[in-house]
Amino acid sequence: MKNKILFSVIALTAILFSACANHAKVNNELEQKLTQKICSDEFFAQEMTKVDKKDDPVYVGLNAGLIAKNCGDFNLSNEFFDKVEESYQVDVDLRSGAQKITKTAATTLINDSILDYDGSLYERIMVNTYKGLNFMSEGDYNNARVEFKRALLRQDRAKDYFKAQIAKNKAELEKAKKEDPNFNKNFSESTKQINAQYEVLFEEFSTSKNFTNPYATYLASIFYYMSKDYTLAKDLFKEIKILNPKNKEINKEWKAISDAKSKNKYVFIVYENGFGVVKDEFKLTLPLILNDTLTTTSIALPKLKKRSQSFEYLSVNDTNTTKLVDLDNVVASEFKFEQPSIVTKAIVSAILKTTINVAVANNDSTGGFLSLASGIMNAATTQADVRSWRGLPQSIGVVMIKNTGKIIIKTPSDDVLFERQINPKKNALVVVRSFAPNIAPSINIIEK
Repeated sequence: MKNKILFSVIALTAILFSACANHAKVNNELEQKLTQKICSDEFFAQEMTKVDKKDDPVYVGLNAGLIAKNCGDFNLSNEFFDKVEESYQVDVDLRSGAQKITKTAATTLINDSILDYDGSLYERIMVNTYKGLNFMSEGDYNNARVEFKRALLRQDRAKDYFKAQIAKNKAELEKAKKEDPNFNKNFSESTKQINAQYEVLFEEFSTSKNFTNPYATYLASIFYYMSKDYTLAKDLFKEIKILNPKNKEINKEWKAISDAKSKNKYVFIVYENGFGVVKDEFKLTLPLILNDTLTTTSIALPKLKKRSQSFEYLSVNDTNTTKLVDLDNVVASEFKFEQPSIVTKAIVSAILKTTINVAVANNDSTGGFLSLASGIMNAATTQADVRSWRGLPQSIGVVMIKNTGKIIIKTPSDDVLFERQINPKKNALVVVRSFAPNIAPSINIIEK
């Protein structure tokens, strides 16, 4: 009877995981819809239904909202982003202590992929930033102001979040030590191997201990400038100037934004370049000591995968964009901060599942059937969670020009990407989203 129950648990776990294991495939499908501007009413209705039914609402809403934004449907985009924020507040931020314990237990036995995606702090800031841009595109500057304020508030709270995360990591580690007499040795040896792998993976990123997203700050500053709130625009842009003290373009823009009395009208061009970093998986085989016996286990961990940029820069009226921020580094900084918690959970999960396998093998009276089933479950559930917000840019380039009534945007090889007349009596924000040189860019012009 015990064997039947154990087999049922193993089988149910494997089936549950198999239903949730296609995230890599779904990621790629979402990216195709984004870059090819597949603006299907049927697709959006289908994704909205998922969000309303709380079927992984953060993951679905982030990606569907960005696709709608790229399709130029800013209202629909904000509908998705609103529901994402609602899910943050109800399903993530306000999750009860009992729910958090249940989630930890479930993901330790199986993995994070079986539960709804919580998202990252970086993504939360980008949600409010993009909602602000969407409202600006619709001419709703009152709601845009609210969203940029929220984005900046999330940035201010980042330090408090990371302090809490440090305490959480320590608590998880202490709890694991108490539950396994061999934990210190297993953890020490395992982390050496894992950290050596991560050191190599982090070599292509420049991480920072101070989490900040200059893109959100920059756009908020431009918003306030276009809204004629020059004092706040200047205060925010000062943060950008401090981060880029020798950047000629930033110093030029600082001078313009600081001169509230100027009657000049400007065009601010923001270049969202390429594909941002995404999560991928790597696996390691680690030695473990269980009941004074040396064994091995497989462990799966997420890593950051850098992707390609589009054009190195763009030329606007013969003035080149300059890089404001490498957003991959912003993502990597947060990921590096979360790494100890990720590693601890993965090692604890590996120890638990290996212990179950050994116990089943030692007590299997079915001729190895349960041992086989247990091994299959272990292999199936040893997967890293690779969900992410697809399609965010790798880096941000900016340039400011005087508004002469016309803009011509060219590639580094002097090919014209875009040409248009604009109102010379207004300030303008032009957002250029280019995924790759062979994909037509999306260009959004906001005038005020």
